[in-house]
Amino acid sequence: MTHYSPSRLRRGAGLLLLSAALTLGCAQLLGLDQDVPAGPCSTDRQCAPNQRCESGSCRPSGGSGTGGSAGGSRSSGGASNLPGSAGLGGELAGSAGSAGNEESGAAGQRSGGAGGPGIPPECSSPADCAGRDNDCAQRTCVDGKCGVDYAKHGDLASVQVAGDCQKAICDGSGAFTTQADDDDVPDDGKVCTLDLCKNGVASHSFASTTTSCGASSQFKCDGMGVCGGCTQDADCGLNGLCATYSCVAGMCKNTFVGSGQGTLPNTVGDCRKNVCDGMGNPTVIADNADLPNDNNPCTKDQCSNGLPVFPPQSNTTSCGALSTCDGAGNCVCTDTKACDGKCGNLTDSCNHQRDCGNPCTGHDTCGGGSVANVCGCDSTPPDCGGSCSGKASNGCGDTISCVIPCMPPCKFSSICDCGVCTT
Repeated sequence: MTHYSPSRLRRGAGLLLLSAALTLGCAQLLGLDQDVPAGPCSTDRQCAPNQRCESGSCRPSGGSGTGGSAGGSRSSGGASNLPGSAGLGGELAGSAGSAGNEESGAAGQRSGGAGGPGIPPECSSPADCAGRDNDCAQRTCVDGKCGVDYAKHGDLASVQVAGDCQKAICDGSGAFTTQADDDDVPDDGKVCTLDLCKNGVASHSFASTTTSCGASSQFKCDGMGVCGGCTQDADCGLNGLCATYSCVAGMCKNTFVGSGQGTLPNTVGDCRKNVCDGMGNPTVIADNADLPNDNNPCTKDQCSNGLPVFPPQSNTTSCGALSTCDGAGNCVCTDTKACDGKCGNLTDSCNHQRDCGNPCTGHDTCGGGSVANVCGCDSTPPDCGGSCSGKASNGCGDTISCVIPCMPPCKFSSICDCGVCTT
């Protein structure tokens, strides 16, 4: 038996106390102290190793000596047998197990497709899904399941309003929004004003008295936004579909057609409309009622934010007497009755080569009735059983003589025996 001196025992106890203190300090430094404030979370992986996500917050999951059980309870695999003397091993194993479960769950959802056996798919093409495509959201059909592919936040819309100090963009969630654009300067149609954008807001200040104006810049602005010195209407400008210019008491005046109005020429079916902008200029706006027509019965004629779109019709849509849409915008001719009563190879009503097989039985064959691709009885030699006399059936409902005549006929006392003259 080994004996230790009191001083040696005191030194050992001191070392144990020092070790415990260092362990406690390291736990605090590493964030393993259970008194660490709880933070927001949605999964255990967002919390410290000794915490778990409960009710949206990271909370302590156990102290010293319970790590093994914590690890086992949070993992689906065999982390519960890890030693739990310090609690760290079990917690790390638990975090790893939780991460594994989350990844495997996500993988299961990704590979699930349209559902289990017996569950029909939601779609065969994006056109089967509810909603309508636009610049910021496109319908998708992946593995028979409908979804939406959203454009990134900030992506520009294809149709913009000119001169509004704004730009139309996607918000990342399938909708449109606007963003200040000080380069999209408006034009009020007045030469004697300065058109500006500041933080997305339009302004029109007076031009200086040194600014030239008039139809040929022959006059000067008066500093109050008016062009003076005219003697006739033509001195102020040329009339157009959106503006009328006149000279009143030596001052140029103009009259603008209201915004969105006007009798400008338009192209039918382009999903757009030419109108006046209210400042004397023509502009283009979206007109989703001006539907296009691609003359394809297997597509839908639609407008999306001022652009023609042609999503495919479903694969049950008829596009002709013998034709059905294929769900991808194509019209496919299908003669389902081409082989009725027919056999062999033939050209159907859709001008397709068809192999109808040979459904004939017995003595019936294709063309047996002397009509191509039609079943008919093929008259075969009678089965007389080796007899050269009497009659037998030919298999088509007729009887044929079994007598084999002699050619030429026998003479004098000879007799005909199965086609041979004998004496």
